[in-house]
This record gives sequence, C-alpha cells and structure tokens, in this order.
Amino acid sequence: MYLQKSSSTGYYWLSILSTLYLAGYFFYLTFYAVDVPYIDDYDALLQYILTYENASSLGKIKSLFLPHNEHIIVMTRLSAWLSYELTGHLSFRDIILFGNGLLVLQLAMLFRLFQPSLRFSPVYFFIVVLVFINPQYSPTSFWAMAIWSNIWVFIPITLGIFLLTNPKKWAWAIPVAILAQFSNGSGIMIWPVGVFILLITKRPLHHYLIWVVAGGISCVGYFYLMSLQPAAPGAFELRNLEMLPLNVLAFVGACGALIGGIAGQTMAVLLGSLVVGMSFLMWINYRKTNDRKDLILVSLMVFILLAALTVALFRAEKGMGIVIGGRYRHYSSLSIAICFLMSFRLITFRVNRLMAFLPWVVVLLMTGLSYFRDFGLRLTTEWRTVADYYNLLHNQADVYTTDGTPRFGKTTLQAHQTGLYRVPLRYDLAHQLKTATLLSFAPTPQIERNEVEKVDTVVCGNYWLLKEPQFQFPSSSKDALYAVLSQGLRRYIFPTSSSRNSFSAMIKERYYFKKGLEVEVYDCYVSLANAKIAWLQAGDKPKLYATNTIITVNP
Repeated sequence: MYLQKSSSTGYYWLSILSTLYLAGYFFYLTFYAVDVPYIDDYDALLQYILTYENASSLGKIKSLFLPHNEHIIVMTRLSAWLSYELTGHLSFRDIILFGNGLLVLQLAMLFRLFQPSLRFSPVYFFIVVLVFINPQYSPTSFWAMAIWSNIWVFIPITLGIFLLTNPKKWAWAIPVAILAQFSNGSGIMIWPVGVFILLITKRPLHHYLIWVVAGGISCVGYFYLMSLQPAAPGAFELRNLEMLPLNVLAFVGACGALIGGIAGQTMAVLLGSLVVGMSFLMWINYRKTNDRKDLILVSLMVFILLAALTVALFRAEKGMGIVIGGRYRHYSSLSIAICFLMSFRLITFRVNRLMAFLPWVVVLLMTGLSYFRDFGLRLTTEWRTVADYYNLLHNQADVYTTDGTPRFGKTTLQAHQTGLYRVPLRYDLAHQLKTATLLSFAPTPQIERNEVEKVDTVVCGNYWLLKEPQFQFPSSSKDALYAVLSQGLRRYIFPTSSSRNSFSAMIKERYYFKKGLEVEVYDCYVSLANAKIAWLQAGDKPKLYATNTIITVNP
C-alpha cells in the first residue's frame, strides 16, 4: 500500500517536472533555432533536394542513398524531402525543431527500462530526462543534419535491441537494423550487438544464420554505395592510437567536460570510467538474474562503446578535443542516462540521504552551467551561420577553407535562384547592409597575424585577429555584430565574439561579457590584406560603422 501511494506521488511529480522542463527546453529551441543552413546542411539537405528535383523517378529514390562523407543518411534526407513537399521550400528551423521532438520518443523507450522502487521513486527518472535532453548539446541540437543523423541512429538501435531480446519478435529487428545502418554510419554497430545478444541468450542456430546473412547483405550494399563516392583524404586512417583507451573513455563521459582544456578532458575520462564500471556491474548482475531489461541496458552500452571505438580510431587525429566535442555529446548523454538507469536497478541497499541527493545537485548544476556557459557560443554560432551564408551566396566562397568549397557556393546560388531556399529577412545580411544607417567611427583596432598549421589540408589556419575595444557584445539576442571587409565591390563578412567576464565582474558590471570584441578574419582562399574594415550592427535598426582602417600589421 505504501509503495503504491509513493509510486503514484512519484509519477505525479515526474509528469509535472518533465512537462515543465520539456516545455522550457522547446521554448529555448524555438527561440534560438536559426532558419539558415549550417556546414554539412549545404551538401546533405540543400544539394540533395536540388538533385532530387532534377532526377527521374528512379533517380529520386537513388538520391536518398547518396553517401555523405562516411555516412549514408536516408532519414536526414527524408526530413528535407518532407519539408520541401509540404511547403515547396526548405525550412531548416522546422527540421531542427521536429528532429529535437523525436528525442522524446527515445526518452519514452528509456522510460520502459526504468524500474521504480522504495529507494528510487518514479520522480528519479527526471534525472534521466535532464541528462538526455540538455542545453550542453547545442552544437548538434541547432544543426539540422546532426540532430537528425543522431536521433535516427538512437531510435532504431534501441528499438532493435528491444526486439532482439524478445525471442518471439527478434526477426523484426532486421529491417530496424537496416534503417539504423542507412541513417548514420554508426548504425552499422547494430549487427555485432545483435550477435552479442543472440550468443548471450543462446538462440537456435538458424537465428544466427539469418542475422549474419541479413547483416552481410546490408553491409555489402552499404559499402558498395560508399564506394561510388571517393573517400575524403585521411577519412579512414588510424591515428593517435596511443591515446585509444583514454579517447574511448572520454567519448563515453564527454558530458562531464564542463570546462575546457586538460581539466575538462580529465573529467570526461573519469566519468567515462565510472560509466564503464557501472556497465560491468550490470553485466555481472544480468548473469545472475537473466533479466531482459538488464540485457537491454548492457547491449545499449555495447553499442555506445563500439561507436566510441570507431571515433577514437578514425576521428581522433586532432586529439581528445574532437572526441569530447559537441558533435558526439548526444552519444555521451545516452551513456550517462543508461548509467543512471543501471544504478537505479543495482542499488538495493539503503542510501544515505546526502548521497541520494548528490546526483540531483550534479545534474542540475551541469544543466544550469551548460545553459549559461554556452550562451555566447549559441549566439556566435548563429552569427557565423548567417555570415557563412552571405559569403557563399554573394562571394561564392567558404572563407574558412583553403579552396573556398566551390560546391557550397554553387549549391547556395542554385537554391536561391530556384526559390528552394530564401534566407529570412532577419538573417539577410545583404538587406541589413543595404538598409543600415551609415555612421562614421574612429576605431582603436588591434590587428595581429596568425598562421596555424592544420592537421588536415582543407581547413584554413591563417587569419588576422582584429580586436576593437570600443564595442561590446549586444545585450539583445536580436542584435548581432559583424566585421565587414571590403575589397573593391566585394564585401566579406565575419562574425565577432567576446570573452566571458569573471563571476565577480559579472556581478559588479551586471554584464555577462567583457567589453571589447574580436574577430578572426581567415584569408586562405581570398587574401584580405589591405581590405577596408567596417562594423555592421545587424538587427531591427541596422547600423554600419565605417572606418578608414585597413588590415595591416601596423594599422
């Protein structure tokens, strides 16, 4: 009777807290989501629809399976097709919001693995909600291609594991596994995970044969399609192998990197070690109980560890920083969520109240810090996205690469000319420049030249660092500040950024950012030496601060 009453109260609070948090989270997404393509969106979504429009009936189907780098992203491309068919154009903002909405479906499957007890009432599942849907994943949450490619590997992988662990429904896992594989490259890991489940549950021989043959056919088809597109230089080279174990742990525990540098990497490795340790304990527990939910949790962790191994082998050439970067943190969020679900099942002894309260403190602190820490990142990423689009449309140049990425410029121009995509007026920097009030400005610039040798030969490493101490980061999120570099009739636009104030300075000055702005002006593809500098304050009432300063070491 007591357990029933406690359980019903816990479910009540879980529903209230989850509803309020998710409503707040999706308001946050709606507020910051930008209806402008970002990096791979140009190839994965814009170019796909352009190809789709001009293809035959068979070609339209084939275009879904065109490789994108080391992935085939069928579901991501379907999201673009759906947006195009429903509205006649692409809405990146709608794709972002819908993709994030699918995270709730993954959360619902995780809830099925939660087991309330006297020690952990249903309200404890709210910790899983906070971990899995969190502001610290903003680098992918606001990126149309990334959110769709991530969620459409999580959902079919999780569903496939649910089906595989059910002897009566295991065969349905085959089409689900194929969907996972053709939605994201890491989806291929469902096949070894499936073999693991079949072995552990001691299935009949024909189950193994059917699964292996289906997986073999799927993989042959996958790699045949991949062979039709030349691999990017160095895409599948083994790098940084001496750091392999630490990189795997860092990938799993990337959510713990709340600060930068070595300290953040250490936090990620330690958290990853804790998650792996908890998974080992759950494995031991499953061997004793043969509980299906235990096996599902362990199998999900096997998938994440295999994905971590792949990233650590093939994508760690730039060090641990890329392993714990925002692009992969959704995998870490899933691993931490699973770790909590495991702990709720494993802890059967009485827990000190302070110890029981500690996870709440840590997760709430992580959520709050992530929101405020990434405030500037969200806005400067938005500004870069908008500036990139301007440079691609009007200058046919990706200024951050050595070759200008001409295909991006061609795609952007075609999409604009056909009406497939038109940048919203708020983000149209050409319109902002045209309508801006021209103001004279006496600058006090600091200009430095930096040349950095990059690991790859594509990303530009040479840039001018411009600092202007008179400007300050805008107080309104509707405003933005850009550096405008003029060479003859051409204008190249770069986003500005600013450093955070110390905590004491924030209180004293009542402002999050330090005074002064800086901008990195990359010039590998186009030399911007001697370009004239102006500053654009974009917003409802745009202003263009004109100067007579040119880019030179001694302005």
